[in-house]
Amino acid sequence: MPEPTENAAPETTTGETPAAFDYDKWIAEQPDDVKAGLEQRTSGLTSALKSERESRKEQEKQLRDAAAAAEKGSEAQKQLTVMADKMAAADQRADFMEAAHAAGVKNLKLAYTVAREDEMFDRRGNVNFEAMKADYPELFGSSTAPASGNAGAGTTSQPAPGGKHAAANDAIRRAAGW
Repeated sequence: MPEPTENAAPETTTGETPAAFDYDKWIAEQPDDVKAGLEQRTSGLTSALKSERESRKEQEKQLRDAAAAAEKGSEAQKQLTVMADKMAAADQRADFMEAAHAAGVKNLKLAYTVAREDEMFDRRGNVNFEAMKADYPELFGSSTAPASGNAGAGTTSQPAPGGKHAAANDAIRRAAGW
């Protein structure tokens, strides 16, 4: 088993449910050189993403311009318009996924479907996540830890150690060599 490093996330071996990983807290605990390296890496990715989005918006504009220049009602105009609409929808979806993740949405695909079906996008393509959370709180998951796997969890008493299934359990354990 590899040796844990001082910056590694803690492991649980006691059967406890691990706390949800808090990236911001983890980053704050890192040495300055690690923070700088991560910032440099993510700024390059962010820059590339921004450049790609600008390029796609320009391509969509060019398709719409070509559709406007095509003969009215022609097949070429229809195809160019469909292509531009698909490109705009893909950009809207990508922007939604990024914003939804930041808003704490747990099921991104379902949330996008809800936003589209309930017409929750404003004219600029943004979604009011507070309104979505009010209407569909289940999309945002819960902040509580999952229930333990203990058979008596949530009851007033634990199962009896030698209950009616003890003999079957013992037989299985013996057969497994335990």
